Order: sequence, then structure tokens, then C-alpha cells
Amino acid sequence: MWDALAKWFLTTDSFDVDDAVASPAAIASPMAPAQYRNCVDALQYLLEAWRETNKQLSDLQQDLLVLGLSATEVDRLGTLLKRLEPIKDRVYASFMRFEHENAILPTLEDIDVVCDIRPVFEDYVYPLPENRAVDHTKLLGFSYMVLMELLTEDIEGKTRKISFQMTEDTLADFQVALKRASEQLDILKARTRDLQTSQR
Repeated sequence: MWDALAKWFLTTDSFDVDDAVASPAAIASPMAPAQYRNCVDALQYLLEAWRETNKQLSDLQQDLLVLGLSATEVDRLGTLLKRLEPIKDRVYASFMRFEHENAILPTLEDIDVVCDIRPVFEDYVYPLPENRAVDHTKLLGFSYMVLMELLTEDIEGKTRKISFQMTEDTLADFQVALKRASEQLDILKARTRDLQTSQR
């Protein structure tokens, strides 16, 4: 069990708990997914606190004893933490990156997209016609639409949904806008690569 957890921490780049639960190490582990998630969350918290407080491992172990863990549990956990010590800076950096990326504005968490074909009739269902020479049962053709739902979540865990529809032309404009944003992002990353490297 400890080896599976240690292997994931020592080989991952994201430290994302969802990635951990879906990893081959987790799947091969005798722990249930919820147990594995809880273990990863606890270890991340300990590594972040260790880095943030700059304590010695022995001080951290003493804190765990005060919290009620047995001496055997603290010793075993201390052995695992010692093994993970080389990555505690990276775990803390990942935590702070998440905090900054999710601060201030809600963050996009999920996207649902459905293609739709919509009939176009000669008249509306409602309101009822008054002296109009049109027929609500006459089919004029079809319009192709894209329905999209975006789910966002803020730093406090509050979620919001926004749903909207697009015609083919609007979808094309949206795709062009995203492509242009991606091009600008590539330029920004290239121009700041030296700054990013100096911060590591």
C-alpha cells in the first residue's frame, strides 16, 4: 500500500488527486478508490504543511502524536514522508498554483456539448395566428445547432451552470476565437519562458 502511494507521488507531475485515483498504481492497490483518495489527500496536506512550516520531520511526527496517532503509526508515516521528502517543494508549488489559478473568478470545470437539428416551421405554435396566411404545420426546413453547457466552480466550491445555443456560423466564430487565444497564449509562454525557468 505504501509503495503504491509513494510510487505515484514520486512519478507524477500534476499531484492531482483525480489522476492518482485513476493511476495504474491505484487500480492495482488493495484499497478502495475512496480510501486511496483519502490517503493521497492526507499525504498532500502533510507535505504542504511540512514545506510551509519548514519544520523538521521529527517535529512533524511529534505533532502527529499530539493529534492522537499511535507511535507505530507515526513511525510508519515518518518512513513514508522521509521517502517523499525530495518532492515536498513540488507538492507545495502545485498546491499554490491551484490556489492562484482558482482565486477571484470561477473556474471552468466541465463542458457538455450536444449537436441538434431543429425543424423550421412556417409559423409559431404560440401565439395563435390572427388573420395570417401561414401554416404552423408546414415544414420549411431544418437548422443545425450546437447546445453547450458550462459548469464553473469558485474557490469556495459553489458551482454555476450556463447553457446556451449556437448556430453553425457562431460555432465557427467561437472556434476561430479559441484558436486565436491559443496562439496568443503560445506567444506569452514563449516570451516568459526564461522567467518561468528562473522560478524553479
